[in-house]
Amino acid sequence: MEVSKRKLYLIGAGGLAREIESWISLDKVFLKKWKIIGFLDRDLNSIHEYPTDYSVVGIAETFDFQPGDAAIMCIANPLIKKRIVDAIGRKVEFISYISDKAIITKFTKIGEGVVICPNCVISTNCIVEDYVTINCGCIIGHDCIVGEFSSLMPHIDLGGQVKIGKGIFLGTKTTVIPKKHIKDQITVGAGSVVIRNLNKEGTYFGNPASLLKY
Repeated sequence: MEVSKRKLYLIGAGGLAREIESWISLDKVFLKKWKIIGFLDRDLNSIHEYPTDYSVVGIAETFDFQPGDAAIMCIANPLIKKRIVDAIGRKVEFISYISDKAIITKFTKIGEGVVICPNCVISTNCIVEDYVTINCGCIIGHDCIVGEFSSLMPHIDLGGQVKIGKGIFLGTKTTVIPKKHIKDQITVGAGSVVIRNLNKEGTYFGNPASLLKY
């Protein structure tokens, strides 16, 4: 007898959301429990130009979720992630999606609504807080903390004991050397190397990463 699957919605319909849907489609164990219904996005026409197996079925903030429904956060922008979670409240259960091709070692804690993509390695005694996105190929050393709503783009390298604050965006191939701290609400541009603590809000870029002035 076939087990009844729970309905699953993907929050967002951009490139990251379509990537996550593709990875889920390859994860046979995950699909035994979950049935994807579609994307939820403010732009109801956002995926018309892209081939996809699913459509945008509504707007996350106003969608009529039913008991038992669940959602995966498929948006990288930390501010938008927080806005949506604040608007939805407890109308739906946010589940974490951890790719079956990711390696999560012992004694690491994973929060609610986390996405960990293929080929990531998270070492021992790390804490990944709620609604964090960790894109493909990231390496997170031992004893790291990644604060809620933060997003790590592909191939980021965090040395051991790095602390990432809340609402942080780290661009592709950013490197943070061991024991450095990045405070809340900071963006680090792609390819940057963080060799000192970042304490002031803003956007940092370069090697070494420096605060951009406009």
